[in-house]
Amino acid sequence: MAIARIIETRITPAEYDQMRERLGMGDSPPPGGLFHVAALADDGTVRIVEVWDSREQAEAWGEKVAAARTEAGFGDGPPTIEYLEVHSIVQR
Repeated sequence: MAIARIIETRITPAEYDQMRERLGMGDSPPPGGLFHVAALADDGTVRIVEVWDSREQAEAWGEKVAAARTEAGFGDGPPTIEYLEVHSIVQR
């Protein structure tokens, strides 16, 4: 069952771009990731919406991201993450 993950990152767009570089991210999501959107919140920080094949895959990737984030010293505290069961996906 697909899982949506909404992340309030508490990092800036520049830090987000640096994190993608640190993690070796290209133009596609990591294994198990189906969809990834990074958007700017009203406070100027990045919010992420993702869809994953499973929560386990999302959490495994999240551990790698957390380690890289800690190493870089990014963000104002840990991110807030919400997991939701996907009911429907509609794409253009």
